[in-house]
Amino acid sequence: MRKKRSDRNHIIYEILNTTNNKSYIGITAAVGRAFNYSAKLRFQKHCSRARKENKDWSLYNDMRKYGPDVYEVSVVEVVRGKALAHQIETEYLKKYNYKLNSTH
Repeated sequence: MRKKRSDRNHIIYEILNTTNNKSYIGITAAVGRAFNYSAKLRFQKHCSRARKENKDWSLYNDMRKYGPDVYEVSVVEVVRGKALAHQIETEYLKKYNYKLNSTH
């Protein structure tokens, strides 16, 4: 069994729909020090899941409606450790109105 790592960098990223100005915030593990690349990889996974899975999630419904070309992905913060990343993500969710994070 693999030992859990608490020292890995995690990225808090934002996906912005430039058409309707709705956004989503999430976290993902960093691939080395390529933070922007890691966020873009996670975005591609979201796009793939929106196409292939029938999830009734706000982000995926938005992606199916508008297509992948209307989104901008940006790194909001780089955090050391998964637990801290989740904590900070929760703070962002409370502080800002991320309309695409809600589920039905």
